[in-house]
Amino acid sequence: MPQETKRLFPTGRLLLAVGGGLLLVGVLLLPWFSVGGQQADFPPDDYDAYAVSDRLNVLSDGPWAWIAYAYLFVVVILAFLFAGLGRKISNFGTSGILVLILYAILVYVAIDLINRSATAGALATFGIAYGFVLAFVGTILIEVGSRLTKVVAPAVPTPAAAATPSEEPVPEELAPPEVEAEGQGPPPEP
Repeated sequence: MPQETKRLFPTGRLLLAVGGGLLLVGVLLLPWFSVGGQQADFPPDDYDAYAVSDRLNVLSDGPWAWIAYAYLFVVVILAFLFAGLGRKISNFGTSGILVLILYAILVYVAIDLINRSATAGALATFGIAYGFVLAFVGTILIEVGSRLTKVVAPAVPTPAAAATPSEEPVPEELAPPEVEAEGQGPPPEP
């Protein structure tokens, strides 16, 4: 027997597409963090997702921020794909939210570690910029859109012969036995 599938409501599909678009714009075009101060390790500037990933990779000597950066593109692609197909996805918005929170924590920790080794007058500061907030809202919309589902009954193929009523009577040996309800049978004989 075919299983039921979960399809997205049109509103969910719209939220997936809008969330994917906001996340894409936030990742590619807008600044995420604004860093101030006079530190050479984290120079003052407005950092977009690419620049902050590059700076975190330089500080950590690894590709870890690039993996998170690439994963945000996976979330965008899946949001657009499943918005087009109308199929349910599981927790990609939540995982995108977790990646963005991880970015904010890593930038905070990097600035804090730089400040611990700095002189008193050369402290670095940072603030969250609107690109990060837009990306965060996009991932929230992706998660909400993926949860607006409805259950669709599977299409059961019917043979052509079963589609038209049969004109032949059913033989008695194949007919189901007649069951009489209690108290509804023929009257008892005296």
